[in-house]
Amino acid sequence: MPIRFLLGAFVATCLSLLAGLAAAEGSALTISTNNTPLDRQALEHIAREGFHRIGVDIKVVSLPSERSLVAANLGEVDGEGLRVAGLSAQYPNLVQVPERFVRISFVAFAKDATIPLDNGWDSLKPYRVAFINGWKMFEANASGARVVHKVDKPDQMFRMLDDGRVDLVLYTRADGMQLARSLGLTSIAPLSPHLRDVDMYLYLHKKHQPLVPRLSQALRDLKADGTYNRILSGIY
Repeated sequence: MPIRFLLGAFVATCLSLLAGLAAAEGSALTISTNNTPLDRQALEHIAREGFHRIGVDIKVVSLPSERSLVAANLGEVDGEGLRVAGLSAQYPNLVQVPERFVRISFVAFAKDATIPLDNGWDSLKPYRVAFINGWKMFEANASGARVVHKVDKPDQMFRMLDDGRVDLVLYTRADGMQLARSLGLTSIAPLSPHLRDVDMYLYLHKKHQPLVPRLSQALRDLKADGTYNRILSGIY
């Protein structure tokens, strides 16, 4: 076997071990998020279990959506999630953990149940819509709506919808339904079909890249042994 290959494998192994030791012996890794409450629970419980299996402690903090990504890309926090795939092109210091955490349904909420969404994102063009500032899925696909409002908090846009200031609110289905109930907005409901069902991932800063394959394997293991289903059944 070529010496160069052996040396490369040795170096990679050492880096992985050092990253794990640094995380284990130092402070816990900090994962930032702007996920909705239910999705944050999924992130926190699945990530905590996955990292525990590779000997790493974590803590999860909340930041505004765009700030959360920027902080992770700058290395101010150690990771960020949950996000759609492919953000490393825009945030080059972030490495996507390739194993899916959850699948989330992105939908439009309305008071008018007759609004058609048969043409997907193009269906939004005639309407006034609102979504959370920094949510890349909606920024990429809903900016062609007649009027676009970006807000900081989900309850703001649901109240805007209830007051008739927007026609549609774009959010995740499970959390949106829970929020509408908690606010007593019984006339607001998700429309069908879903705008998009998306696999969501965790990103780590590149300084933790050696942890990525180990965490991916830990996530696969917890899916295989039933832990994953048990966690999600207690959340959604």
